[in-house]
Amino acid sequence: MKSLRPETGVRLMAAAVAAMLVAACGAPGSGAAPVAATPAAKVYRSRGALQCGTRGTAPEAMRQQLEQAGVRVLGQACGSDGRMRPAMCGAGTDEINLFDIAERDLARAVDLGFAPLARLPGEPRVVPCRP
Repeated sequence: MKSLRPETGVRLMAAAVAAMLVAACGAPGSGAAPVAATPAAKVYRSRGALQCGTRGTAPEAMRQQLEQAGVRVLGQACGSDGRMRPAMCGAGTDEINLFDIAERDLARAVDLGFAPLARLPGEPRVVPCRP
């Protein structure tokens, strides 16, 4: 029998644990409604942060804006747009807020100033949120 590489075993274990957690969320007696698959779209918007200045808009505030407009938010994260900028006080930063939303709400999110992540040039990535 061929043995798996250590990283393959870790990935399989992580996938199994994730599957069990998702299944447990909708298990009878858990108090939670069964999780239904919702087609999702990924959108982003700049935080509006300035170097040597303001931190911009927190993801929680943007999430609230989306939800008040009737957009179903499935998840949020902080990110970097992956583009270089000159180091200069007052210049913008690479910080963006990322959201997974219900696909049916994409047009509404675009009307609010969000854009599909797929249209962002460069290589955006998720980064830890900073206060």
